[in-house]
Amino acid sequence: MIHFHLVKCASQAFLPLLLSMFGSLLVGLFPLESQSTTTMARITASVLVAAGLALTANAQAPVWGQCGGTGWTGSTSCASGAYCSSQNAWYYQCVPGTAPAVSSTKATSVPASTTRAVTTTTSVRTTSSSRAPATTATSVPSPSGPKYFITFGDSYSQTGFNINSTEPNPQNPLGNPDLPGWTASGGLDWVGFMVTQFNASLTYSYNLAYGGATTDASLIAPYATTVLSFIDQVAEFSRSLASKPSWAPWTADNTLVGVWMGVNDVGNAFWLSNRETLLVQVLGRYFDQLQILYDAGVRKFVLLGVPQTTYQTDNLICTATQKTPLMLANGADSNAQLAAAIKQYNDLITSNLAAFKAKNSGITSWVVDTTPAFDKAINNPTAYGAPDATCYNADGVSCLWFNDYHPGVQIQKLVAQAVAAAVGSPWFTCELSPSTVLPACGLTNDVA
Repeated sequence: MIHFHLVKCASQAFLPLLLSMFGSLLVGLFPLESQSTTTMARITASVLVAAGLALTANAQAPVWGQCGGTGWTGSTSCASGAYCSSQNAWYYQCVPGTAPAVSSTKATSVPASTTRAVTTTTSVRTTSSSRAPATTATSVPSPSGPKYFITFGDSYSQTGFNINSTEPNPQNPLGNPDLPGWTASGGLDWVGFMVTQFNASLTYSYNLAYGGATTDASLIAPYATTVLSFIDQVAEFSRSLASKPSWAPWTADNTLVGVWMGVNDVGNAFWLSNRETLLVQVLGRYFDQLQILYDAGVRKFVLLGVPQTTYQTDNLICTATQKTPLMLANGADSNAQLAAAIKQYNDLITSNLAAFKAKNSGITSWVVDTTPAFDKAINNPTAYGAPDATCYNADGVSCLWFNDYHPGVQIQKLVAQAVAAAVGSPWFTCELSPSTVLPACGLTNDVA
C-alpha cells in the first residue's frame, strides 16, 4: 500500500489539519448540491472513493477498518492479527487480537448485504415536502422513543444527509445515505460514531452539516457560492424540523444540538488586518443561529471548538506548514496569527455562550475542546493503525488522515469519544462493548 507523506515540523505535525484552514484548498470538500449532471456525477464518484467503497469483497479489511454490518458490501475478513468484532448491528470493525470463544449456539457470521449496487445518481437536494419512507425496522425503539441529535457544521461533520430522503431509522440512524454516509474521513465521522457506537440508546441523526461551510457567507465567503453556510443550514432546520413534524417529533428533553464550525472561518480570516473584529462578528452570527434554535424549542447544545493547530517546541511556536511554500511566503508571523485566531475563536465560543445562557433560561450546554482528540492519535500513531502521524490515505484507516487536510476515521472516533465524555448519560456512553470500557474516554473537556 502506498502512503503519502508530508513534511514534519519537530517530531509531530499538524499539516493535514492546517491545510484545511485555507480556502484555496477547499475545492475537495464534496459539496452535495450541483447545478449539472456532469458535476454531480464527478462529485458522487469522489464521494464513493472517500467512503471506501472501492474495496472489493475479496480484499481484507485493515486493522480498525469496517468489516461488516447492515448493508455492508465490503470485505468481511480482517488483516492478519485482527478479527472482526461487532460494535453493533450496523457496524463491525477489525480490532487487534484473537476473536473470543463463542457459544456453539450463537451465530458467528458477519452480516453483509450481497445485493446492494453502487450507483452514481444525480439527485439534488430540494425543498419538496415529499419524503421517502424509512426502511422497515427490525429492532424496536425504547418505550420512550428515540433521541434526536441535530448537527450543523462543515466537512469535518458532513454525512451527506438529505432532509427530503429516507428518514433516520433503527437500521440506519443517519437516515441517508447508507452508513457511513458521504464523509470526508473515509468512513464514519464523529456524527456517525455518536449515533452508532457511543449512543446510550436509540438516537437519530439529523445532520445538516455541509462541506466547506462558513458561518455567514456575507462575512467570510466559502470556496463556492453553492456551499450552505451555518445560516443556510439553520434556515433548512427552520423549514423542515422546527415545526416538530410527525416524522421527527423531537422535544426539548429528547433533543441535543451539536455544532462544529470554525475551521473555514478561521482559515479564511486569520491573516486579515481586521481579523479580531471580523471573528467577533462571525461569532455574533453563530449565536444568532443558536437563538433561532432556542426559539424553536432546543435547550441542549454541545459546541465543538476549532482544534489548536500550533504547538510549542523548544520555546518556539511550530506549525507543520511552516516549510510549505504557502507558509514560507507568509513567514513566522503568519504562524502566530493563526494561533491567535484559533484561540480568539474558541474564547469567543465560551464568552458568547455565557451571555447566551444569561439571556435564555433552561439551557444545558457543553463546550468540547477537540485538540486533545487530535493530539492523542498524532502523539501515538501506531496505536491507531498508522505508520506515522503525517501520512494520508483515502481508505481513512491505514493513516491518521483521509487526505492532506481531513482527519481519518480514528481521529474522528476520538473526537466522538470527547463529545461522549463531555455530554455523558443519558445521551452517550464510553462503553463500546461489554468487555471494552473507556473510563471518561481518556479525554478532558469543558462543561458549561
